[in-house]
Amino acid sequence: MTDTGINRGLLSDQVYDLILTSILDGTRAPGSRVVESEIARQLSISQAPVREAVKRLVHAGLVVSVPRHGSYVTEISAEEFAIARQMRASIEAAGARLAVTAATATDLARLRAIVARMEKVVASGDWAAFRKLDVEFHRSVIASTGVSVLARLWDTLEPMLISQRAIGDPSYLGDRAQVVRWHADLIDAVVSGDPEVAAAAFAAHASGDLGTDRSSS
Repeated sequence: MTDTGINRGLLSDQVYDLILTSILDGTRAPGSRVVESEIARQLSISQAPVREAVKRLVHAGLVVSVPRHGSYVTEISAEEFAIARQMRASIEAAGARLAVTAATATDLARLRAIVARMEKVVASGDWAAFRKLDVEFHRSVIASTGVSVLARLWDTLEPMLISQRAIGDPSYLGDRAQVVRWHADLIDAVVSGDPEVAAAAFAAHASGDLGTDRSSS
């Protein structure tokens, strides 16, 4: 394999996606070690692109690097996670409240397209892809508000939510199609015209308080 700068970049992107997928589908649990030499050996490549990919994951907050000990999938305590989830509910409620008037027809079409894609991956059982779409959905709602501080707050929380399986939790054992319908309901809440209805719907979704047997999504 030619080890040019361009090829390293392409390989780094692929390795990044592979490691990210393993975090999203639960193969790499929070706190598990990310061993660069092991990944390089499994992929039959040099460690350089793996190192670059891991650095990107650290920068994204999905992996933490501990000097002289190695790199690990981000893990937070139960107390920190409880706070993060409360913050998520607050941020999403604020975003939904604003999205009622700020979201354009293009924004709503994007959200509906994401839900349609979620339906397809539920049918295929690709839970890593499902979680990526789930993240994309919620990020898109926040982005539709045009409020940069909300986007920055979401960007801070997102890695923790992903690494702790707090978005599109693969351990959810109920009707997975129902998870998709919940997201369709969130779009309906945005188009309801009532900011408080939208805020309440998103806060309930973020906290898992939907009055039914489910884990987080």
